[in-house]
Amino acid sequence: MSALLALLATLALVLAAAYLPGALAVRVLGGSRLLSLALAPAIGAAIAGGTALLAPALGVRWSLLPFLGAALLLIAVAAGLRRLGVRLPATVLDGPLAPSRAVPGLGLWMTGAVLVALGPIAWQAGRADAVLERWDTLYHLSALARIRETGNASSLAVGAVSQSSGDPSAYPAGFHALASLVPAVGIPVQLNGAMLALSVVPWLLGIALLARAVFPRIPWAPGAAALAAALVPAAPWDEWIHLSAIPNVAGAAAIPGMLAAAAALWGALLARLDGGAEDGDTEEGAAGRTLLAVMGVLALAGIGLTLLHPNTAVTTLLLLAALTAGTTAGRWRRRPWLAAVPLAMLLPYLVMTYSSLGGHVTAFEGGLRVSALTGLGEIVLGLLTVWPMALGVLLAPLWWAGLVRCAGRRGPRWLVLAWLVIAVLYFDAAIDAPADLSALYYRGQDRIAMTLAMLCAVLVVPGLQLLGEALRARLSARGDSAAGGSGPGRAGLPRAAVVVAVALAVLAAGSSVPTRLDNAAKNLAADYPGRGRFLQADERALFAQHAPQMDPDGVILASPYSGAAHLYALYGLSVRLPVLGMSYSDLDRDLLYATEDAATNPASCALLQEHGIRYVYQETQPYQRHKTSDSVNLASEDLGPVLFATGHSRMIEVDCDAS
Repeated sequence: MSALLALLATLALVLAAAYLPGALAVRVLGGSRLLSLALAPAIGAAIAGGTALLAPALGVRWSLLPFLGAALLLIAVAAGLRRLGVRLPATVLDGPLAPSRAVPGLGLWMTGAVLVALGPIAWQAGRADAVLERWDTLYHLSALARIRETGNASSLAVGAVSQSSGDPSAYPAGFHALASLVPAVGIPVQLNGAMLALSVVPWLLGIALLARAVFPRIPWAPGAAALAAALVPAAPWDEWIHLSAIPNVAGAAAIPGMLAAAAALWGALLARLDGGAEDGDTEEGAAGRTLLAVMGVLALAGIGLTLLHPNTAVTTLLLLAALTAGTTAGRWRRRPWLAAVPLAMLLPYLVMTYSSLGGHVTAFEGGLRVSALTGLGEIVLGLLTVWPMALGVLLAPLWWAGLVRCAGRRGPRWLVLAWLVIAVLYFDAAIDAPADLSALYYRGQDRIAMTLAMLCAVLVVPGLQLLGEALRARLSARGDSAAGGSGPGRAGLPRAAVVVAVALAVLAAGSSVPTRLDNAAKNLAADYPGRGRFLQADERALFAQHAPQMDPDGVILASPYSGAAHLYALYGLSVRLPVLGMSYSDLDRDLLYATEDAATNPASCALLQEHGIRYVYQETQPYQRHKTSDSVNLASEDLGPVLFATGHSRMIEVDCDAS
């Protein structure tokens, strides 16, 4: 199978795993088709990540088989609950996504927008098994290789890849559990295909569904929001190439659908509370069963987001706090208990941020820090830190207009509150504010930027509506003036104005391509001025040539900042330090230091041999200098024969008899 076909197969299988089980379970509980699609990715992650947690205790290797078993069990449980009268209510997501002609030629426009967004990435990647030049990419490649080797995709074990001892260590592995369902493809293809599946489709469809839930009376809202979601800077795939924060990317892409479902279900519950339910169900206990169904599906989706990455679940809780506060504030005087709902949503964020429970994250120091003026400018002008470009500045007036319109209307006013909450988090991260509001996001704007981009894409809808009404009013006034004040008082937009607007939109979108190409090249091209490379093109070519002849049980000792660290994920060879950020043991340090004089010191060479070190890889142009790891570069070539070499690196086969 060619790498491209393998990529497409991976994409299809991961999408099926992410969507089908969750969607079927929601449908069995009486949820609408759109509601099931909104919840499906998060529930799919819950099934995969949750089952992967249980599989080791049952002595089962992780594969499609336990995943399918868990999916069938969930659907059976949903069917049993349905027979007991537990079912989801009707919501604004009932019915079609949009009328067929709401946005003429939407399929063509979406195809063009996706090509603008993803085409530059594909062009710079050049191959289906491209390897991103980012720290995190190596970690996730090695994690997927470890899962394939051990059959363990548990979030309690995947982190073991960062320790040479192999001791279990926790790391959110919902993404890895889904990606590793695909057998018999190369690990880079597995990673890239899963990332495309989980960053693109849930994001675009989820934002369309969110627009449908928030603006149900605007037929073109889903199409317009999806187009904005494809083009907006700081989309999940931009973050993938920018920083490779893969679990955050997958989680952020699933948030829009989760929020759409929550908004729809919350609205249905409020309607019942106000006596506005349309189904006339007065059976005693029916309200409780409905609440059970709603809480059940949302809790399961929340578990999925947590297993993708905990801070995406925290982000969702903050958004739900804004949703519940913004839609119930007017009811608090009559029903004070409703005020407890947003407070309950805020509580996990406060506990994790300001207690020791989140200490392993909140203690992190680093990230990009900018001045307060720069941070504010990024938000106001749409120049978010992930792939800032002129297109963001052009889109900004639309979402600002959307904020103005939503602030003046009762229905979607919670969107303004949600936008303010996320914008404050972004600003806190940008300036490293002492309040530490963004501590759960490693004080980095990039992870928060995706959620801010989501809200901005949805706010484009009321922004366009406001702009259209202003243009119509102006044209109507001109018509009345021309008719001596006796005109109809209403005017549609002239065809010429529509054509000009469409042409300008196409030009604006196309103008972002050069910037996207340059941003993608920074981490995908073989070379980029001023940026180091982990895995260089000449290295990869030699690895492909010589790896099949190397001893798979012989351990390679190399700096994790060198290309040789990829040999574990690419070819299944044994690498002592396969990821960056390794927790070095005393033995790791002893082995690295031993290479310095192993060619002349029999005791040092014996230490290498005793611990299975068969190969030593030296790199004069590592991605980053690291005093301990760079000890391998001091080894003499007399340590053994050189298997292969580039102009900047070489692989030595350790031969203690020759030294």
